[in-house]
Formats: sequence, structure tokens, C-alpha cells
Amino acid sequence: MVTTPPSEITTPRDAFHYFESFTNLEKMRLTEGQRRFRLDRMHILLRIFGDPQESFRSLHIAGTKGKGSTAVMIASVLEAAGLSTGLYTSPHVSSYLERILLSLRFPPPEMIVRVARSIRRTIESLPRPLPGNFPPTTFELLTLTAFLLFQQAGCRYAVVETGIGGRLDATNVLSPLACLLTPLDLEHTELLGPSLEAIAQEKGGIIKPGVPVFCGFQAPEVRRIFSRIAVERGAPCAFLDEEVEHLQSRVSDSGTRLTITLRGGGPDSFGLRLPGRFQAENAALAALALTRVFPDIPRSALETGFHRAFLPGRLEIIHGSPPIVLDGAHTPLAARRLLESYREIYPRRGVLLFGSVSGKDPHTMADILAPHFRHVIVSRPGTFKESKPREVFEHFARVSPETHLVEEAAEALAKARSLAGPSLPILVTGSFYMIAEIRRQLVAPADSPLDPRA
Repeated sequence: MVTTPPSEITTPRDAFHYFESFTNLEKMRLTEGQRRFRLDRMHILLRIFGDPQESFRSLHIAGTKGKGSTAVMIASVLEAAGLSTGLYTSPHVSSYLERILLSLRFPPPEMIVRVARSIRRTIESLPRPLPGNFPPTTFELLTLTAFLLFQQAGCRYAVVETGIGGRLDATNVLSPLACLLTPLDLEHTELLGPSLEAIAQEKGGIIKPGVPVFCGFQAPEVRRIFSRIAVERGAPCAFLDEEVEHLQSRVSDSGTRLTITLRGGGPDSFGLRLPGRFQAENAALAALALTRVFPDIPRSALETGFHRAFLPGRLEIIHGSPPIVLDGAHTPLAARRLLESYREIYPRRGVLLFGSVSGKDPHTMADILAPHFRHVIVSRPGTFKESKPREVFEHFARVSPETHLVEEAAEALAKARSLAGPSLPILVTGSFYMIAEIRRQLVAPADSPLDPRA
């Protein structure tokens, strides 16, 4: 499963190909003995390059649902306020370029190539193995690349999303201005633990001594753990349900309109390009953190930044006949929240195209999603990670007799369009890998991560 590195790095594609030649923990299913989540390698790599993470101020975000959207909203608002900002998120949908943005734009190709060549020279000249006698992982190298690009671009701020977990995540080397924790759900249980409490302990590992932490809506058991960690570390902790006196939202196929009243302030309204009631909650969390950490930030920056913020594959609507909705929901919580907003936009029962990788919970997601669609198509979410479409199909067929197994993604999309006709909506979900397979057939590659249809 290890990719052969390119002989030379002359393009960004070569650079990311080189990074993928190292252990990619997003792709591999490792045994307990093989797992190498630890921070000492990351600290050593950063020290070799002069600790680039100290060249900018950061906001650090962990959670299960909404951390990428919350991150891009914060970065977009800071940019609108005239503050040069880097953004690091994962996973990507169409290209690794989506993960590292400078002022909400892809880095110049020559800058990526220069940084990747420097990293390669350094890795190949290390006098001894890194701790654990284990090479750097793909995610560690991507994180190092992001921090070096932020430094070279002169970013004043960076908004950084964790990869998996938090406590031992490669990004947990920052000394941030604030930490944010978005809603938690059961995910990566083989790595983070079998319960919400165990996952909360790992995610809460990003809380730093004395650094304010802002928490989205959380289950009671998660809230208790975050509160305890914050008290132990002397970190001021604010929960969204205590800080928001009023939050109302309206969703349409053009975005979300929300009205929010934060404690101590008056009501305010904003428009989001990102549709979804859950996006209103993400915006509320972003607004809470921004107004507390940057009390002088102008309202116009919030308004402009929220309106511009976009990430592919987050209830992304491809308008047409029929309309096609792409969302990377891959947990039961995410599926429920997706369905709530999707049905508000498209109340008619349409067609579901679903594909999930191994290790998820298709049984519960079938119970949540299948009853609300006339037809269900189960497909293979690419080959990046292991998947078992036949098993997923059996879960959905148990709930809906109108379930079809079409493993090849292009054929699955054609089948969905045939069943939908010109007007029934199609929802593609189950994993970011599934929507990536479908999105590349619908949207041409762009020079900018911002939606060209905006």
C-alpha cells in the first residue's frame, strides 16, 4: 500500500506523490503494534526547519462534525478583516491542494515544489531514524508543509484543523490563541476508543494551559470531560449553549440565513453560502470564538467572511436537472444533521447514492437515511481505503426494497440519474471518498478552492 516516490519533484502533484510514499494512516488499517501516533517526531522535524509554527498565531480546531466548515469560516472572516491567514484542513475531496490555503487560495505551484524539495533533502539526510524507528507519516509531512508555506507566505494567522483525534495529532504542536471543539460522534473507534468519553479525552487533548477553549453543542458526557480538562489546565471554557441566547436559521438551496444573539450582545443576522442548519451552528461557534479572541473585529468582516466561506462536499449543491447534493457525512450524527437540512431544501423523496469505507456504521446510517428515499444505490467509494459494498448493500436492502448495488461510481451516477429523472434530487453521501468519485464527474478542476459558480 506504499506509493513509490517520484524520481524528481517538479510539480505539486509530484510533491504530494512523494508525501504519499510514506506511511499514510488515512489509507492503512494498522495493527496496534504498527500505530505510531506520537508527537516527538513532529517536534524534531519542526525544530530542524526552525520551528515555522512559531512564525504565526493560530486557532486550533478538533471535533467530529463541522470542524472543517468552522475552520474555513474563521479563516474567511480573518481574511475579510485584512489579516493574512493560512488554512489547514482535511480530508480533501478532489486534490491535496484543498488542504493548505494561503489567503483562501491555493499556494503557488513553485512554492509547493520548493518546500517539498527542501523536505525531501532533509528527510534523506537525517543522520539517524526518527523516534520509534519509524519514518514520518504522510500527515506529518503535510502538516510540516503547511506550516512552512504559512511561514514563507508571511501569514499572520493560521486556522488549523486536526486530522484524527487531537492529543497525539501531528497538529498538536501549536501554542494557539484559542482552541475550538466541535460536536463529537463515534468515529475512528479503533484508534480513539470505543465510547464518546474515550474520544472526548483524545479530542480534548488539544486544550492548552491558560488558552481559551470554545465548545460547540456536546453530549453531557463529552461536556463533563471537556470541562474537567479545561479546569485541570486552567483554560477558560465556553460552551455554545451557554453563550448563545438565540439562534435561528433558514436553509435554502442558495445557502443559510441565521440570526444569532450572543450573551452580552444584540441580535445579528448573517448569510452563509454553505447550506445547512448545522452550518448555522458552526457559524455561531466561529462567531463566538472570533468575537472573544478578536473583540475589535468589525461586523462587516463577519458578514463578508461568512458569505464567502466555502468547502467542497459540505452539503454542496450541483444545480441542474436533476439537482445533485454532495456531502461527506460518515457518522450517524452527521447523517441525521445532513438529512434534516437536505429535507428542508428538498422535501420530495429522491434518490440516495451511498458509499462508505470499512470501519464505519452503515447499519445505523441505513436506518437513518433509507426510509426517506424512493431509491437507494450503494457504490464503492474509490480504492483509497478498504470498503465492502456488498455488506453495505445488505444493510440498506434490509430497510429499503428499492436498493441497488452498482459498484462502479460512474455507472452508479448514471443509474441514479435514470431513477431520478429531471426533477428528483440525488443525495451522494457516506464518505468523502464517495463524493470525490462522483464530484470529479460533475465539476471541472478549478484554479481556486472557492466555488467558481459563486
